[in-house]
Amino acid sequence: MTRIQVAKIARWLFHLHYDIRTEGGELLRDDKVHLVFPNHPAYVEPPILCAEFPEVLLRPMADEAFFRKRISGWALRLASAIVVPDLPATTADNREQSAAKARQLSATALQALADGNDLLIYPSGHIRFKPVEHIGNRRLAYEVCQGIFAPENKDTYANVRVIMLRTTGLDDSCFSKQKTRPTLRRHVLMHFEDLTDSLREWSKLERRAFNEQLEQWYNRQ
Repeated sequence: MTRIQVAKIARWLFHLHYDIRTEGGELLRDDKVHLVFPNHPAYVEPPILCAEFPEVLLRPMADEAFFRKRISGWALRLASAIVVPDLPATTADNREQSAAKARQLSATALQALADGNDLLIYPSGHIRFKPVEHIGNRRLAYEVCQGIFAPENKDTYANVRVIMLRTTGLDDSCFSKQKTRPTLRRHVLMHFEDLTDSLREWSKLERRAFNEQLEQWYNRQ
């Protein structure tokens, strides 16, 4: 069974329980290379995204641990996901080593975009535990944007469009890490917005200030 066939079946199943609406989804259907930065309210949000746009191959960057699980590993390989190696917790002793591995991951993402791949990167790097998105000092989204918008890379990434995605309606679902509120029909909104120009300016900031700009956008009511 092909990826598109699986996505269409999944979309039908999701719509049995979720009332899913999209705003700005047409941004994914042009001839650009797409770099998508979503928030991460629940585990079910990434497969819903892929199911809503079966014709678009958004390659996610996913932790190595998920590839070792039977179902998630199968789904990630089907989506041509890029493996994010397990990184040890940063300590005073391994700080430089961890930073070097993180830089290598950024280089992998930049090469994928240069090769014309649509890419899905979660700036927070994890599902959220509170009603607000928290990115903290994470570096992947920041470093990838710095690479894309560097003056010397202008021609290489001229066709890249950076799209922000804010998904609401899943915070209290059974697939979230927050207090669950059962409901027969859950209303989900996926809002896409082209923020290429804004991210070009934000990438000139320090990393924490860049992440704060992302957090403010995600946490709008």
